[in-house]
Amino acid sequence: MPTRNAIILLGLSAGLCLALWLGYGLQPDAAAALGVWPVWVWPAPGLALVALAALANRGPSPARRSSGWWLVGVAGLWLVFLLALAEEPWSLLRGLGREPARSGSVRVVSFNCGLGDAASAAEVARYRPDLVLLQEAPEPDQVATLARRLFGPEAGWACELDRAVLARGRVRARPRRGRVPYAYSAAQVELAGGLRVEVLNVHLLPPLPKFNLLSPSCWREHAARRRSHRLQVEETALALRALPAGMPVIAAGDWNLPAGAGPLRLLTPRARDAFRQAGRGWGNTVLNDFPVQRIDQVWVGGPLRPRAVWGRQSKRSDHRLVVCDLEVGR
Repeated sequence: MPTRNAIILLGLSAGLCLALWLGYGLQPDAAAALGVWPVWVWPAPGLALVALAALANRGPSPARRSSGWWLVGVAGLWLVFLLALAEEPWSLLRGLGREPARSGSVRVVSFNCGLGDAASAAEVARYRPDLVLLQEAPEPDQVATLARRLFGPEAGWACELDRAVLARGRVRARPRRGRVPYAYSAAQVELAGGLRVEVLNVHLLPPLPKFNLLSPSCWREHAARRRSHRLQVEETALALRALPAGMPVIAAGDWNLPAGAGPLRLLTPRARDAFRQAGRGWGNTVLNDFPVQRIDQVWVGGPLRPRAVWGRQSKRSDHRLVVCDLEVGR
């Protein structure tokens, strides 16, 4: 058996792991403050406790040497926690494989280009998109100029609030009906190839820059903001459910919620997180120079299937771009 001190340290490590598993797994609004820290940071303190337990358990006796299985067991619990709840290991693994060919796919780029910066918005051009969703978009005349630059005579665009949809094809803004303001703007897009897509360009309330989990006010304020986010996601989910079941749909933008956050589950089964299915590499989008959370996301529904999704570094925004190649399933 481990020493008494080792047992205490291992118990703390295992208890922390199980508590976090419940918090991240169940995603209650009361635990929203956990979301400011990505899942993959938590094995570090957990394994540090295991290392301290190993130091406390040092000794020549066979009983202490045989107790190493306790250490391995708790360390293994953290490994399972990481693989079960963090998406980064799986997207990094997919990124090692050969990238799917773009031929036959529709490329969607979603980008919070930052405070209406036209030069920042123009960064989407390098990815040769078919459909672009901008948040914190430039002025409408600048959006029109960018659309013509990207798509020439086939360009279509629509602007509402701080959001813009640009496409190689026709874009028609749709009225948004709902109780909660500013959750999304809607557009019907008919791409040059004939594909018709209902598009929701999402930009939710900003997150709170509060990270001190030892402060009760931090938990209260994050829980209140999560309830506001839930109302906005409910509104978006209602808009998706109101569309015909077989209609291709894209709900993308700056959700200001970490991937896997509880409110996002309201979008299923009408839509699916494209990165969860086909993300490649490090997909986190904020902050641009040190991306630890994936709050910019592309959700798709109907016959659309993600072929590959990437997060790409920008030059001028504090967000990274999301580049998503889609195909129409049968």
